[in-house]
Amino acid sequence: MNLDDITPVAYPDVNVWTVYYEKFHDALIKSLNRKYCFADREDAVEEAFHKVMHLKDRDAYGDRLPRTEKEWFSALQWQARSKLSHLRERCERHAKYVEYASKELAGIFSCGFQGCAMDSDLRSRALVRALEMFRAEQDIPRRNLEIYVSRVSGIPAKDIADRIGITANNVDQIKYRMGILLRKHGPRCFLRALRMEGHYGWGCRSFSTAA
Repeated sequence: MNLDDITPVAYPDVNVWTVYYEKFHDALIKSLNRKYCFADREDAVEEAFHKVMHLKDRDAYGDRLPRTEKEWFSALQWQARSKLSHLRERCERHAKYVEYASKELAGIFSCGFQGCAMDSDLRSRALVRALEMFRAEQDIPRRNLEIYVSRVSGIPAKDIADRIGITANNVDQIKYRMGILLRKHGPRCFLRALRMEGHYGWGCRSFSTAA
């Protein structure tokens, strides 16, 4: 795609943005790092247009106001890359938290599986998968899971309540309800996670998946 990097352009109005959207959209998606899936790149481009068109004004650019068609393309590209970078950081933080939480909850998830013939790597993968499965199927907010993990780790209810902005009684109620759900559904999620990992250790104590 050829972009004019010489001819000065006025600050885009609605009509110009319509032209730019049609011209830049697909090229912007293709210009982004292919390690991100198409849907994420497309979302990043849509958000870039929204931010540049509606949330930023001329004064926000200062002396760096784009002056040509190519510079406006670059401004949109920078916004889209920034969106993807933040997405990656959130995914990395989430992955680290899930790994930590699954270790903290290992006793509950693997209850009834003592003596299973599995290596530590398999067990770790299954725990992470089981936790994600549990959260999705039971529609558990991350906040509630954090409260439960914090409480079983010994953090006082008042400290958690002050940080989150609820009462200590609410914290303990959430911990209690989470405990019931984990004990009821956790081991079954772990069993299914083991099978999804392609292994189920023979020699495990029998475990019923009946309700």
